[in-house]
Amino acid sequence: MHFRERNQIVQIIRTKYDAASKKGKNEIVGRLSKVNPKLTDELTSGLTKEERKEVTAWIEGYATVGRLKRELAVRTLTEQLTLAQEWFADQKGDEARFLAASLIPAWARLRSTLRKSGFIE
Repeated sequence: MHFRERNQIVQIIRTKYDAASKKGKNEIVGRLSKVNPKLTDELTSGLTKEERKEVTAWIEGYATVGRLKRELAVRTLTEQLTLAQEWFADQKGDEARFLAASLIPAWARLRSTLRKSGFIE
């Protein structure tokens, strides 16, 4: 089995050996949403016990990677903000103006979340 990420879905692919062509033949056996991947009854019924274990392990690993990405983003945010400050200090063009405009709403959402969580006043 292997997993192919496509936009907002993950295809679950089973490879079987084709004796006629002497090659592996891929068969999509199911799909998972990337937003909240979980085994459905329909998907479970089409998988072997071993394949269900593989899919469950993939889902757990995908969730772990997501948590680690978020933690890494927070832990490096101060450094990234310093780098952004240095970059903006040297810029004068429209590109910097557009990027700054996209940063302001994201910064406001972060501040709002920090306030609601009680981390800042």
